[in-house]
Amino acid sequence: MRRFRFVKWVLRPDAEPDAPPITHRFRCIALDEGDDECGAHSAEFADPGRAQEWAFGHWRANPDHTGFVEVVERPWVMWMDGPA
Repeated sequence: MRRFRFVKWVLRPDAEPDAPPITHRFRCIALDEGDDECGAHSAEFADPGRAQEWAFGHWRANPDHTGFVEVVERPWVMWMDGPA
């Protein structure tokens, strides 16, 4: 005879001490004459201010590049949350 135990699972941000860090990165979305994105991007930083500094530096070097996208990576984990 088999027994099955049904449980409810939830997806939540991983806040455990060993979880990967939340990272921030900016990517330039300015278009060139051929309507292609610049695509230049910052490194990944735990501090969003560091990624923003890159965007300002890229803009200073390319004054017509005024559009950016922030890419945030936040770890999530599946968690057993009791009976279904």
